[in-house]
Amino acid sequence: MKKITTILILIFTLLCSETSFAFTKSIGKGYCQIRHPIETFTSVRTSCESQHVIQQQNGGSDDFNTIWINTVHHDYLDRSKDRPWANDRPWLSLWGDDHLEQAYMMGTYANGYHFMLYNHHGNGMPTLVNWDGASHILYAISSIANYPAKELAYVKYQFSKGSDSQFIDSVIGLAVDFSEVGIGVSYSIIGVLVGTVLNPLDTLSNIVPAILLIMEAVYESITNLIAEILSIVTFGLIG
Repeated sequence: MKKITTILILIFTLLCSETSFAFTKSIGKGYCQIRHPIETFTSVRTSCESQHVIQQQNGGSDDFNTIWINTVHHDYLDRSKDRPWANDRPWLSLWGDDHLEQAYMMGTYANGYHFMLYNHHGNGMPTLVNWDGASHILYAISSIANYPAKELAYVKYQFSKGSDSQFIDSVIGLAVDFSEVGIGVSYSIIGVLVGTVLNPLDTLSNIVPAILLIMEAVYESITNLIAEILSIVTFGLIG
């Protein structure tokens, strides 16, 4: 028990210090490029881009509201005809703060497990610092539940681009994403404890909307997976 207390104190001290802002754009973009090695070395475009979690047209800001993701995945989320990031807003969010919506959108649509939120092309901050306990629970469950649908959609979209390098990169991404989700579960457990202690009122007020959004995230995981499977077996005629 004493060891756990000591670890938590060290975490609080570290995360509440100015060194939390040492996570720069180069770290976020650099890690993203490393986890997409084939595309990074073969693409004529940049392999990673900054993605707003809550879109600006929906009230999102540039302050700790972006993540670094693969450029082709950004195309799918933000620019393709499906545009799930822009169109599929959480419809069960009757109340709750921006952190709750960030957790839902990241868990439902962003591949991998994201531990940081960045200023747009600026410094980053671990979600461990800003999020409340309810947001961490929502993110963990929605990310795990939507993992199959997200990965299938990503591989299918990469394959549709007609580039062997992009397809190979997406297969590598499957393993990387799975590892990140595995680590992320432990991170979120710590996040629930830290978030509840640092943000007790936000945690309390977000409990009910978090439950509703968990239900919605699970629903989305089932329907999206069915849609992706139908799209594959019907060669895109359905889904």
